[in-house]
Amino acid sequence: MKFKLEVGDQEKSQIEFSRNFFTGSMQTFVDGRRVAHESALSPRTQFSFRRKRRYEFAVGKTETHRVVIEKERPLLLAGFRKQTYRVFVDGQVVHQQTGY
Repeated sequence: MKFKLEVGDQEKSQIEFSRNFFTGSMQTFVDGRRVAHESALSPRTQFSFRRKRRYEFAVGKTETHRVVIEKERPLLLAGFRKQTYRVFVDGQVVHQQTGY
């Protein structure tokens, strides 16, 4: 799963999100700077009882926005089924995508 978004009106910030379906590793970059990641070697990446995982961070210097990326997995056989990703900017959904 990969996607890119641009956030902000006057001050634009680019968010890049990528998650490897096979290994479970995840990285999020804002303007080329890594703000969140999960290693494929971490047990938390491979095994979890939670259906939702949230990554929260702020973007911008003069025009600050609070960004939340939420990943929701299915209840059964989650590793083999599509997952839903939602991006919230200041509490509003700005992007939603389903896939591997």
